[in-house]
Amino acid sequence: MVKKNVLIAIMACFTFILACSKDENDKEFFNVKNYHQSFVDDIIIPSTTDLVTNTKTLNDAIIDFTSTINETNLSTLRNAWKNTAISFSKAEIGNLGDVQNLAIYLSIYSWGANEDKIEEFIASTTTISDNDVNSLPTKARGLSAIEYLIFENDIPTTIASFSNQRRNDFLSVLGKNVTEKVNLLDTQWKNYSNNFINNTSTGINGSINFIVNQMNFLLENVRRFKIGEPAGLENSSTIDVTLLQADKSRISLALIKENIASIKSAYYGNTEGLDDYVRTIATNEDVNDAINKAFFDIENNITSLSNTTLKNAIEANDSIVSQLHNNIKDLIILIKVDVASILSVTVTFTDNDGDS
Repeated sequence: MVKKNVLIAIMACFTFILACSKDENDKEFFNVKNYHQSFVDDIIIPSTTDLVTNTKTLNDAIIDFTSTINETNLSTLRNAWKNTAISFSKAEIGNLGDVQNLAIYLSIYSWGANEDKIEEFIASTTTISDNDVNSLPTKARGLSAIEYLIFENDIPTTIASFSNQRRNDFLSVLGKNVTEKVNLLDTQWKNYSNNFINNTSTGINGSINFIVNQMNFLLENVRRFKIGEPAGLENSSTIDVTLLQADKSRISLALIKENIASIKSAYYGNTEGLDDYVRTIATNEDVNDAINKAFFDIENNITSLSNTTLKNAIEANDSIVSQLHNNIKDLIILIKVDVASILSVTVTFTDNDGDS
């Protein structure tokens, strides 16, 4: 009898060890390094290359406009700015890890222009050089300042304003400065990519952790600052469309669309994605199905608003805006709670409003 009990105990212990071993080894069925490689090859490199190309086009348009100030060149410049801002929104998913620590993304586009500071600088006698521009707050330079200078007023007023040589010179230096910053971003990612790909740590400084946290950060940013606060859906019911990203160029929704698309690409990957990783560990499709539905609902909301601007939809109290806000909330919870738990990721950015 004693021998039988001992045998049962040994078998139970062996079963427990096997179960624990399975839990520890589940992740081995998903090639984390291959996913990192795909993230760099299929998301980071194409998006930064696109940003470099469009930023060069933007700077060329600035050179043409400041040399020959007319309506045609202003129209070309405005379109070039829109394309660059859209490219930046695609590339924002890469603001993570060592690259994030260098704050280069912020220096390229910190939206919500500091209009008073911009006008104060133009009106001053301070030299307008690259160093002087770099000394300005991020909201008084980069894409945000360029948008203010070329979209704040109607075409005739904008053209007339550039008879001020300092305004002209400031725009010229802004174009060169943002081009340098984007090229630096491209270089930084090229230098960082190998370390990022080979970083299979499961801790807070692991590449998977960086990706999930950046997905969560972007979603929180879209929910609260790009939709919620302008639409009066956050801490105040007051509508203030001047808080919208790219409110002057009126492409707020297009930038949100690119943010969501980049997050979706990061989750599903090309050949393998985080959905495969989740499936490997969870051994079911419950979370993936919920995430798929959330993306579907968000994309449908954005499509439904495509015939108007986000500004107009908010001012018209369009119910789809609040639906979009709520659907993004749902996706946030799925990413920062369910996915983070399954993948043993530590969420380093939280906003409790996302859970309410």
